[in-house]
Amino acid sequence: MRARWRTTLEASKAEALLGVDLYNQSNRARRLDGFYVHMHLAWLYLFEAQYQRDKLDYHYRQPNGRFVKVDGEPKTWELIRFARAEITDNEPVLKNLELTVLLRNKIEHRFEEATTVATAGYAQSLLLNYEERLTSVFGDEQSLGWELRFPIFVGALTREGSVRLVTAQQQLPTKTRRFLAEFEAGMNPSVMQDHRYEFRVHLIPKTGSKTDAELALTFVREDELSDEDRSSLQALGRTGTVIVRERTRAVASDDLLKPTPAAAAIEALIPFEFHIQHFVRVWRSLSVRPPEGDLHPERTREEFCVYDRPHRDYLYTTAFVTYVSQKVSTPEGFLELTGVSPVEKSESDEDEAR
Repeated sequence: MRARWRTTLEASKAEALLGVDLYNQSNRARRLDGFYVHMHLAWLYLFEAQYQRDKLDYHYRQPNGRFVKVDGEPKTWELIRFARAEITDNEPVLKNLELTVLLRNKIEHRFEEATTVATAGYAQSLLLNYEERLTSVFGDEQSLGWELRFPIFVGALTREGSVRLVTAQQQLPTKTRRFLAEFEAGMNPSVMQDHRYEFRVHLIPKTGSKTDAELALTFVREDELSDEDRSSLQALGRTGTVIVRERTRAVASDDLLKPTPAAAAIEALIPFEFHIQHFVRVWRSLSVRPPEGDLHPERTREEFCVYDRPHRDYLYTTAFVTYVSQKVSTPEGFLELTGVSPVEKSESDEDEAR
């Protein structure tokens, strides 16, 4: 007779594959919460298979040792109880599970696409963390690597697709944006920056001749990089840039924003009103550029701002918009950077923005 844990393990892998299949069906209704439901079941069954194999108890019990029962059946641990028993507190893998379980119940289906775009990094980490635990506990032969492939897509690889992704993310509901900000408030920065919590990736087309042994897609592991390579990637990450090789000539200042559009872009990403006066307070607080009349206007923080000498004004990067929107998304962060308390956007403001 086949061991019970093997059946549970196969059920776990089947749930994971179904979840990924749903997620990648771009026109499928409710694909995001479907992904989370099936991935969380995959994680739950993975823990159960481990406990079944190792003959460990995972039932709730009364003080006298008897089972706690629900509808006549012994009550077993839920996913987060398993996770907290198996994963060290405040580990990125645990925080990712806790976040996605809570997020699953906050998906507003009319804004599903915006939520999918905004939370893609958490979803990717959820899957990669599952694969890591699956193979570490049950062996490499159980890997889903034979079943899953990098999807063919357009997205950020075209200018039009990139604009659409940014527009979708800006439509993220205020409640969801506030939830993410509150969940991450006070979180250790090392956890937030860990790929096991949120997986972020740069897509850089390869150039040059191809060897017979070379794959079209290569995953670069951070722990295998030199210090110099790691620093270069971190610098690239701060710009929030996707590099695309195109047969077009460069357009000066093509990805830079003037102050008013930059302020509007920040406001679209946070639950508070954010006007040009807030914007001025922020760049002063962060020392992004010199004050008016400075003899060296070009001495800016280049990752955030550049001086446009022909027009004698300043332009701001998308990295600046991203950085500021993350910082001022909580009342405490808003007060710290602007020096004033935030005012929540009204529902009418939200509807107009959409």
